[in-house]
Amino acid sequence: MKIIQLRTDFSFAGRFMVMALMFLASCSSSGGGDDEPTPEVDQEAPTVPTGLTAENITQTTARLSWDAATDNVGVQNYAIYQDGVYLTSSGQLFYALEDLEPGTTYSYQVLAIDQAGNESPLSTVLELTTMGSITAELQYESGNIDTYLRNLIDNVPGSGQDGYTAPVDAQLELWEAVVGHMLNDQISEAVAKSAELNYQITEFTDDTLSPNQVFYILAEYDSAKTNYWGIYVFSATPESEDLILMAPHIKYDTNTGYEAAYSFRNNVAKALLLSSAHRCNSDTETECSGTTSACGSSGAYRISDLAHNTDSAFQRTTEVIATSLPNTVFVQLHGFGKGDNDPDVIMSNGTDETPDTDYASLIRDALLEEDASLTFKIAHIDTDWTRLRGFTNTQGRFINSSPDPCGTSATETSGRFIHIEQARPKLRQDASGWTKMSNALGNVF
Repeated sequence: MKIIQLRTDFSFAGRFMVMALMFLASCSSSGGGDDEPTPEVDQEAPTVPTGLTAENITQTTARLSWDAATDNVGVQNYAIYQDGVYLTSSGQLFYALEDLEPGTTYSYQVLAIDQAGNESPLSTVLELTTMGSITAELQYESGNIDTYLRNLIDNVPGSGQDGYTAPVDAQLELWEAVVGHMLNDQISEAVAKSAELNYQITEFTDDTLSPNQVFYILAEYDSAKTNYWGIYVFSATPESEDLILMAPHIKYDTNTGYEAAYSFRNNVAKALLLSSAHRCNSDTETECSGTTSACGSSGAYRISDLAHNTDSAFQRTTEVIATSLPNTVFVQLHGFGKGDNDPDVIMSNGTDETPDTDYASLIRDALLEEDASLTFKIAHIDTDWTRLRGFTNTQGRFINSSPDPCGTSATETSGRFIHIEQARPKLRQDASGWTKMSNALGNVF
């Protein structure tokens, strides 16, 4: 009996100890939970994205952009809806649309999504219509090309109208191909590709010249202009085959477009490059170096200022011609307001170096034969002169082999770029002054 009693007592004590240990373990476990409270779940949705806009609209592409939404933790990405149906997501504040149908209207909305997956309401609806299909056919005109170009120049939009749109990389690559075809007399190929960019090519016969001359004009589709990248003219049989005339500020530098077109026709130069929007047409600033007060207070150049922007059809045309035709010389015409102590003409090759063939000095000498009263400053000769020298001109920088035409002035000169600033009275005012410039260029080239 004693043995049995002892076993019963031991069994009771063991059970008591087990229960005590379980109680202690339970207390320990619940106490740890008090030290680490359960984190709160983010249930706050981001704000609605605003400012949804579309740019660079072509027949098949467009670029959407919008303003950033805000969130208590952080926005992770944006969902894009096309015609009310989810299309894709973007971690940026923009998205490039592709494979659209020509002449079609689409509606777009975006919403913001935070890191917890909370979604904002959809933005307001943006409707965009792609450009209609352009018939890729060569157009034909005849008459006086100077008169024809003057009409195009007269219809160029002015300052602050915000019509100019910057081409994207894919468009610039296509543009480069168009210019290459033009230089190689592959007109049919150029016509087909230019239509994709809303541009047409017109074969213009100037039957007022003897012998008649044929020119090819690359200009935006007249009834639906959307880009304003410039007007480009190429001679089929140039007489001054190394002369390229340029006027990037045809609305700001009064009459320089007329003067360039006049000189181009009279000399049947190789090519003519004209802007087709005021240099201050867009409010968007370019990233290229330099400042100007042309658009108001001193600030960065605008993307519509084609002399100071590397991401442009004007720049790409220059690059293709300069590379393909290494003997060409680019004469760029500008204008300035003459002060009491200023000369009539300020010329530069884009550097303060003197090239082997000094076209600036040759043009000066030829202009003096036309008008002996003209006064000059030439940057690489009058080295104390520091104004209006064209050192920030991106075409000049490229032609002079700058490693970064957008941000770095050239340190050596090729001699192939001539930047001419002209006071108005003696040269830019009217045809009598344009004749002086035209004759001087004809004597040099």
